[in-house]
Amino acid sequence: MRILLSRQRPGFESRWGRQWFPVDVLLVNPWIYDFAAYDFWLRPYGLLRLGGLLRKEGYRVEFLDLLDPFHPELPRKPKRRAYGTGHFWREEVPKPIFFEDVPRRLARYGLPRKLAEKEVAGLKPPKVILITCLLTYWYPGTLEAFRLLRSRFPDTPVLLGGVYARLCPEHAREIFPGAEIITEHAEERILKRISELCDPTGEPNSHSFPIFDLQRQIPYVVLLTGRGCPFRCPYCASTRLFPDFERRSPEEVVSEILYWHEHYGVVDFAFYDDALLLDFENHLAVILEGVLSAGIRVRFHTPNALHARFINREVAGFLKQSGFVTLRLGLETVGQRLDRKVNEEEFGQAVAYLREAGFTARELGAYLLFGLPGQTLAEVKKAAEFVAQAGARPVLAEFSPIPGTPLFEETERISRYPLSEDPIFHNNSVFPAFKSPDWEAIEELKRYVRELSA
Repeated sequence: MRILLSRQRPGFESRWGRQWFPVDVLLVNPWIYDFAAYDFWLRPYGLLRLGGLLRKEGYRVEFLDLLDPFHPELPRKPKRRAYGTGHFWREEVPKPIFFEDVPRRLARYGLPRKLAEKEVAGLKPPKVILITCLLTYWYPGTLEAFRLLRSRFPDTPVLLGGVYARLCPEHAREIFPGAEIITEHAEERILKRISELCDPTGEPNSHSFPIFDLQRQIPYVVLLTGRGCPFRCPYCASTRLFPDFERRSPEEVVSEILYWHEHYGVVDFAFYDDALLLDFENHLAVILEGVLSAGIRVRFHTPNALHARFINREVAGFLKQSGFVTLRLGLETVGQRLDRKVNEEEFGQAVAYLREAGFTARELGAYLLFGLPGQTLAEVKKAAEFVAQAGARPVLAEFSPIPGTPLFEETERISRYPLSEDPIFHNNSVFPAFKSPDWEAIEELKRYVRELSA
């Protein structure tokens, strides 16, 4: 099974593997500080997408990936698993005193500090730096990367974007002095701002696909066929981040899949959509028909939850026929519903259709929110047993309160942490909605669910 593909970079020999041309824009994927982080098709899609759009305009771009698990100078190669997923390099770091009660080890994920400094020292000075932060509570890793880049390029404009910058802009402005905080997703406005800071010095690229080819290896490619979600779940920030539900043309998505497969041999593709199955016949079905017509063999994965309500016998069969091998369904809870996306009967029927189509229980996972305000461990156990009995794997998704959502306000009233003062308290591993977590019982429940999933 081919999982990884090395990127060939002819024309320049150095330990960093970069061609030595002037850099207009440097794009940075920062470290992660957390109790757990795993490469479950985890890529900074928005940042990589901007890189592709910049290249289309003739900008020379470079990508600094401080999470890079394929760096040849890592002390050990992190373990990689099926379909391009795997571990990052990690180094344990001291826990803040306010997390002393959490019985888990905090770590920095990504390149060792000395190796990162070496990478940055080898960079040609860029005219603009773009840096992202994917989760609100991951800002400490972004802040460390920002300071490292500031020490090397003190006068270069820095634009900070991502989920953290958009959901916590005031906090970002306070702790990232001198950085310009990007608070909206409109790519054309970001590109316009970059054009005000510097002119392109290269030749326009023929396409605007994300810059996955600037990675050392391409274990998989992330696809986003649409932004936003028509549902309004009280725990989700999708509609705040993307108020309008927008979709790309199916033909453009097919072209992107074919490009990465034909030019780089990519086999694994992960959809990041929040509503992938909506209007199936006119959107995803058209994409999959295009891929099947091309006669290529690829695999598809859905790390973001699919809406089980939209899965009938025909949809299930088409997903199997077209190469889906990892499906995650959204159930969230059993009994007391937080949303109107699916009920237990609809979920059970969807799983039955998928099993009938040939999917195994191992390939089907259902996300269950764990750590909600007022939730008991018994409720989570019951939901996990329901999923297993239906023929899928229960997957616990620890709840993180997201600013601007109804559940954030509810969690803030009962949390043992001041959630509005510092995004670091949004971390799902610390169970911020539990006033007094019973850590032994929590770990026992996790073990039980793992056994159900085995």
